[in-house]
Amino acid sequence: MPRLFSYSDFSGGNETVRTYADKHSPVIICEKEALFDQPFTVKVRIGQSVKHPNAQDHHFQYIQLWNLETLVGELKLQRASYGDKPVHIEAHFTIIPKVSMRLKALAYCNKHGLWQSEEVFVKVEGQQE
Repeated sequence: MPRLFSYSDFSGGNETVRTYADKHSPVIICEKEALFDQPFTVKVRIGQSVKHPNAQDHHFQYIQLWNLETLVGELKLQRASYGDKPVHIEAHFTIIPKVSMRLKALAYCNKHGLWQSEEVFVKVEGQQE
């Protein structure tokens, strides 16, 4: 299994190290509560404040959204779709929740490996017992 990196692995480093981690770390952006059986949107953004390179030899290839061990969605990225300049890549996933969720995102950089987000708990209201 490949090593998983996260922003917290580098949080104690200097500014250069934190910038490196920021531009590689996926971040989940969503509400903390969802309604049972109703469409719920989750945005995954790579990098909080620093754009990631988008060169042929250094780019992201995919973003995945997981609920514990269940793959909820995956976006395969076409590098050329974003041009050659550094970018913030965002993926939007719409899911229909049935139970409360513990979401994590994974993103793969072809030069620096597999990166994971912090876990986000989403409580689902009105779920059936």
